[in-house]
Amino acid sequence: MDFPACGSSTPMPDSHVKPPLHPMHSQTPPAIAVDASVVICTFRRPRLLRACLDSLASQANPCGAWEVVVIDNCPDESGRATVDASSARLAHHGVEVRYAAESKPGVAHARNRGLAEAKHPVICFLDDDEQALPGWLTQLLEPFARLGDAVDMVAGEVEPDFGAAGRPDWLVDEFLHMFSCHWGWDTKPRFLADREWFGEGNCAFRSRLFGSGGFDPQLGRRGDSLSAAEGIVFTRFRQQGARAFYAPDAKVSHFIHPERLSKRWMLRRQFHQGMSDSLAHRSIGMPPLVSKVGIQLDMVQSIDLDSADTAQLKRLCWVYYRLGYFVATTTADPLVAPGAAMP
Repeated sequence: MDFPACGSSTPMPDSHVKPPLHPMHSQTPPAIAVDASVVICTFRRPRLLRACLDSLASQANPCGAWEVVVIDNCPDESGRATVDASSARLAHHGVEVRYAAESKPGVAHARNRGLAEAKHPVICFLDDDEQALPGWLTQLLEPFARLGDAVDMVAGEVEPDFGAAGRPDWLVDEFLHMFSCHWGWDTKPRFLADREWFGEGNCAFRSRLFGSGGFDPQLGRRGDSLSAAEGIVFTRFRQQGARAFYAPDAKVSHFIHPERLSKRWMLRRQFHQGMSDSLAHRSIGMPPLVSKVGIQLDMVQSIDLDSADTAQLKRLCWVYYRLGYFVATTTADPLVAPGAAMP
């Protein structure tokens, strides 16, 4: 049983599925110059932001120039001091760091501000609770340099970082998608098939793709909410012919916040993911995936969440996702609907 990933770029309908392309050449073409802007959107996470910025000090772009742009979506500009403190270290490596405060709340507004502030033709998104692992930037930009205009977007891999809390025994690999981690599409770089998605936290794309508009402010997180799916814009680009490439060696680590390491949080996340996906699909004219919901209440009520095994958790996640999707499909303003507080 498959269910969509938390914070993922929603896969396209089956009618769009094409076999993945493998860019294997007998001779490696000469590298193309690629100048890039690394954009980090942050909200009240100065300690994690500092670790994120520190991880960039050892990065390099062998094919061109690069910069770092931090967009602070916190009204009190809590990230400014952190950026000021980290700028000197990156400047020592020849990397400019710029800070901008975005007053409109919501990650979509922050990402759009990042698009406006970035001065290079390729933009890389890195989340403030992620850290770039060695070689990340080189690997993320390599497909642009090697394949040129054949590549429009590149998705990297995300490894979970459980910190001091450790990984719960019940959190098996197949649930990591719900934490925006471990895409695992392949061990080798290749073009993605249409049904293979990626998250907004570790990706790169050509800025010209956004010539017709940016991220939808009606989607994505606002403050501490669990809304998501602002990355549906990438699905729209792919429907229009843009090609996405997977670079498994372009790795970041993603800090999993301790309060999220519970089965109840995971169910809440799936409910809100269902709502977010419904809104996102509506925004690009996709037919709803869930038009009605049939739930075996006896089955749901019989499951003790604390002792639920992997199969039972998967069934519950699917139920909560479908419920959220159905609520958003049938409610005029689902973001303020009473059911949006579930579970």
